[in-house]
Amino acid sequence: MNKILILGSSGTGKTTLARTLSKKLKITALHLDSVYWEKNWRNIGKDEFDKKMKSFLKNNQSWVIDGNYLNNSHFKYRLDLADTIIYLDYGVSVALKGIFQRASKYRHQVRSDMASGCVEGIDQDFLKYVAKFSDKGKMIKAIIKKYENKKRVLIFNSRKELSEFINTL
Repeated sequence: MNKILILGSSGTGKTTLARTLSKKLKITALHLDSVYWEKNWRNIGKDEFDKKMKSFLKNNQSWVIDGNYLNNSHFKYRLDLADTIIYLDYGVSVALKGIFQRASKYRHQVRSDMASGCVEGIDQDFLKYVAKFSDKGKMIKAIIKKYENKKRVLIFNSRKELSEFINTL
């Protein structure tokens, strides 16, 4: 596992997993939220995002990238480059619980993996996004299934399954 892509709903632990794999495997982690968002939750725009992604991928031989950003032109490119694709398929209740735990832990703070001024919080739009993620999840699973013969595709349905996998590394 030298080029790992982690996908899943917000609140499932993509960033936590990326940090864990980065440490265990001694590879560079890139958190797409930290690339996409600037101060006070302003996005950098498609062109700048693409530029930063190209630079990262060009300058790193091994990596773990967490985040979806499905509408970005680099989604397919990231899938093509990855040797391992991990999808955290935990369902809405687990994702919402993760979001509320994260919001409680970082209440009125900026997480270390986010840009300055991106204070942790929850709003109605974010909750709706997570509640409706299952449609995106079905699309993601259909896309990554096409890679099963070429790459290692791992779909975890619970945190316990993921923990057992991590313990084998």
